[in-house]
Amino acid sequence: RHTRQIRPPGNQNAFRHGLAGIAQRRADGVLNPAEQSIREEILSGLLADKGGDAQISTAMRVLAEIIASDVSLLVTFNHAIDGVIQNNPKARANPKALAQLDGYKRPLVSSLSGNIQRFGMERVAKVESLQEIIAEMSETEDCRATARHE
Repeated sequence: RHTRQIRPPGNQNAFRHGLAGIAQRRADGVLNPAEQSIREEILSGLLADKGGDAQISTAMRVLAEIIASDVSLLVTFNHAIDGVIQNNPKARANPKALAQLDGYKRPLVSSLSGNIQRFGMERVAKVESLQEIIAEMSETEDCRATARHE
């Protein structure tokens, strides 16, 4: 015998949040423009912290890309969670709902923390190439020559 129940929208508490959709979009590799901007900014900063793209290994580059993607997802989750809490007074007062919201981002925070530890917190100075040093010296000499002629 087969019975069907009519369920309220959302989950057992009729609680809608959209975080599952965000997570699925991310699993499919789709970023919206805001997420892409955050990802690019974080990736650029991580690469600069390690002395530039040319100075890091491929593995470190992959790790930096994972970190940047996770940060953009975390920002998106936080915005969605803030929206749920502001727009849904029931969620704000419901410990189970708050725990569910926290459950969406907790694994991401844990993974992000581990990856940041592996990547390292220290900055590495960029190693200048011989061409960059020569170009810098030429600019300095040009400035001195210009100053003498003025």
